[in-house]
This record gives sequence, C-alpha cells and structure tokens, in this order.
Amino acid sequence: MFSFQCSVVAPAGPTSMMVRFCTAWACAALFLFGSIAEAQDRLHSGRISKSFTEPIQKSVAASAEIGIIAIAHVKEGDRVRTGDPLAQISLSALNETLAIVQASAESTARLDAASSQVKLIKSQLQAIESLVSGGHTNRFEVEQKESEYQNAYAEQRAAEDELKLAQLEVDRIKAQVEERLIKSPIDGFVTKIHKQLGENISNSEPQYATVVRVNELKVRFYLDPSTLRDTQIGDIVSIEVGPERSRATASVTFISPVIDPDSGLGRLDVQLDNHDFKIQSGIVCFWGGARKALRDLSPPENAAQLPMIELAAPSTLSR
Repeated sequence: MFSFQCSVVAPAGPTSMMVRFCTAWACAALFLFGSIAEAQDRLHSGRISKSFTEPIQKSVAASAEIGIIAIAHVKEGDRVRTGDPLAQISLSALNETLAIVQASAESTARLDAASSQVKLIKSQLQAIESLVSGGHTNRFEVEQKESEYQNAYAEQRAAEDELKLAQLEVDRIKAQVEERLIKSPIDGFVTKIHKQLGENISNSEPQYATVVRVNELKVRFYLDPSTLRDTQIGDIVSIEVGPERSRATASVTFISPVIDPDSGLGRLDVQLDNHDFKIQSGIVCFWGGARKALRDLSPPENAAQLPMIELAAPSTLSR
C-alpha cells in the first residue's frame, strides 16, 4: 500500500488555516494517485483479470442466391445441426426453367432419327462395296456413300452431345435450386433471424440467420508477460465463472507472441467445456491461474488435490 508522510510548519496567524487547507488537499491528491497506481499495478500483475465467455464458434448463414424468403424452417432459439435447412428462397421461376430443360434432356427423338440414318447408310455402303469386286459399280459411288455415312455419323454424335448438354443444364439448375435452400453451416443454436418471411435476400444483404456453437466456450484474457511465459498451449488453468465465482477449469488454446506496448499485457485464450449448456455465453469470468505443469508431470495419485491459485478479492477499480 502506498504510504507517505506530509508535514508543514506554518506560522501562526490568519494564513495558518489556508496553509493547512492546501496541505490537506495536496495530501489527499497524493493518496488518490497512489491508490490508482497501486490498482493499475494489481491489474497488470496477471493475478486478476476479468473477461467474459464467448461462443467457441459463430457463423452467419447467408444465401448464395437472391430472392424472396418463401419458407422459414427455424426460429430464434432452435438447436440445429450442420446442413439442417434454415429457410427456402422462392423457386417458382426456377422450377419452370428446370421443367423445360428436363424435357429437353429426356427427348431422344433427334438421336433416334440420327441413329436410324447411320444404320441405313452403313448398310447401303456395305452393299455398294460388295459390288465393286464384280465390276457393277465404280469407286466414286463408294466414296460418295462413305461421305454420306460420315455425315450421318456426325449428326448422331451431335444429337448425343445435345443430350449431354441438356443434362448438364439440368444439373446446373438443380444446383441453383439447392443453393436457394439456406442451411446451417455449424452445429449450434439460432440466436438471430435477419430476414422474415416475404423479405428479400439481396447481394448486399445475403445474411439470413446467426448460429452459435456453445457446447464449448472461449474466454479471452490479457495478462502480464511473466504469466504468459509460464503458461503453454494445452495447460489446464483455473477460472472463476459468474458473479458467484464458481470454480471451473479450462485449457489454454492461444498465447499471443505480441505484448501490447501501451498496457504491457498480452492475450491468452482458454477453452471451457460446456457440453451440458449450463454456462451461458457472455457470463463474467475471472482468471484464476495455471495448474502446475500438467504437460510435464505424471498425473498425481489424487488429481483432486492439484494445487489451485486462490484469487484475491478484487477492488472496485480492478473490476
């Protein structure tokens, strides 16, 4: 605790009261600045740090296509899995186009006609070639019929390619239909619906819903360099959760290699198990400290007796 002594020898007289008054204010100012400096030192000591729980993962589900929201599959608060449908954009015009190209892809009339022509000309060519040896026809007629056969075969291949292109167009439109179904990108809970039924999804505002994963939570602390040096990724640390300061353990997932020059602190992230969803995101947390070298030591006989760093009661300024 900052302490000082202040004494002033003042002559007796009318000015004595004023001198004492100024001395008292000066002493009060020194005491206040000393208390603030002490509180800041305590904050930067790494033993006390306040933060809040956050979702381990947060994603905004958006649409790759524009259109009107026709069907809403979920509401705020619903739990979803990866790939679950969230909403459907109107498909009326796209369905009509799909029906047309599907009809084209299924129509084999041109291919059937071309195949029949190829068979006919091929049989004629074989007949003419059999007459050449007997001198009943000349080579020019054979070459002419061969040319007709090649043209008929090219028509058959063109008809086959046309069917393939039509099927590719069907697949393309089906992909567009699939993209008009907005799906959840992660497991979690729907926390916000950005668009309602009948509203338009546009290129400038493609967002539909925010989904968060909270079966695990992350907490971000800013600690002094000595604490960061003594901690490694994967270490088990103690934190206190909620206003009631319930003790919990978490694992270190990130240690910043950079120290902020203004505050003298560095970032450290921890991950907290929340499979039972008892801890809400946004709850206040306090840094408790790292358990001793679980990464290097063999497990003790009684893991419950691992030493825990006790957290001193924070002052008002430290909050």
